[in-house]
Amino acid sequence: MEKNGTLVKKIDILLIARRIRFLGIAITVGIILIYSLGLFVSSNYVNKELSSFNLLSLAIVAFFCFPSFFIKKFLFKKINSKNFATAYFNAHLVPFALCDLGGLFCITTNLFVNQNIIYATTGLIVAVMFLIINFPGFNDYDSLNL
Repeated sequence: MEKNGTLVKKIDILLIARRIRFLGIAITVGIILIYSLGLFVSSNYVNKELSSFNLLSLAIVAFFCFPSFFIKKFLFKKINSKNFATAYFNAHLVPFALCDLGGLFCITTNLFVNQNIIYATTGLIVAVMFLIINFPGFNDYDSLNL
């Protein structure tokens, strides 16, 4: 009987992981799309007096993206067999939201408020990198306390 329960949990993880991956891909495509559209209008917005805001936006993307990995690990520790489906989904959703927030803030600040393509590209790379890091892994079932 225990093998069937384990198999059911593994199938549940695969189905939830598929939804999470779809959500992660949609967020990644959205960030890249905003970046691409910002490249077309970025030459119109150059404000020398707002240059310190560019560096601040890069710090904000780091502030939101770097801890997202540790938040995912922390939320994984709270998953048990009773709250499995929602807790597993939320353990990925919260880091995705943090990376999305930081990445979009950096990209829009550096392309739409004050042009700085280098900072915008760095923010894009950091956000997408951490989104990919936070994708569901193949060994997630082994790391859960079920």
